[in-house]
Amino acid sequence: MNTARVWLAAVGCGCAEPVDAPTVRDDQMRTWRPERGAVYRSGRRYLTWDELRVRFDLVEVAAS
Repeated sequence: MNTARVWLAAVGCGCAEPVDAPTVRDDQMRTWRPERGAVYRSGRRYLTWDELRVRFDLVEVAAS
C-alpha cells in the first residue's frame, strides 16, 4: 500500500463499501476490522460500513 485511502464523514459521496474491505481507523483512534457479513468490529462494537462512514472520518491502516 503506497498511500492510505481516506473517507471523510462530512463528504456525502454515496460511495459503496470498498471491495477489499480494508481495516480502518476512525477519528477517535479506534481500529475497525472487517468481520463476516459486511460488519466491522472494534472491541465489542459492531457497525456496518455505511454506519462507519456517516459517523467517523476513516483512514485505511495496514492489516496486522
